[in-house]
Amino acid sequence: LDPDACRAIGLAAAEVRIDVAYGGMWYAIADAADLGLAIDARDGARLRAAGELVKAAARAQCPVQHPTFDYPGPDIMAFRGPWRRGAVATNTVVMSNGYSGMLDRSPCGSGTCAIMALLHARGELDLGERFVHESVVGSVFTGELVGVTAEG
Repeated sequence: LDPDACRAIGLAAAEVRIDVAYGGMWYAIADAADLGLAIDARDGARLRAAGELVKAAARAQCPVQHPTFDYPGPDIMAFRGPWRRGAVATNTVVMSNGYSGMLDRSPCGSGTCAIMALLHARGELDLGERFVHESVVGSVFTGELVGVTAEG
């Protein structure tokens, strides 16, 4: 990430580890705490600004392409809060609007699917296990993986 831009918005670091996962859209997924952020609406301006920085860096450094149709990514980003099995997971999705980004008021359906796929790939979420996902404003989606498939 651009160190000057990170300092300007008060981030704790200029480097962050991301995962890229697909849930209907290509997501760059990062732990908010790695940048000194919290999944809290009061931190919304910094989450939006940091999300735009992470998305730009992810597109440049971790480009991906869907295997069966023309869809490059990642093009959207999710910050995660701390999570442990059986607990409610928190997140915020940063969507681009051409200049400053905006936070989704929901946990985001495709974002929830991407995070569930990521957790399953890591062995942290089993098929049939309930996953409760809460947004930065408190709206909740509940998901469950029912199968595994391969594309392309």
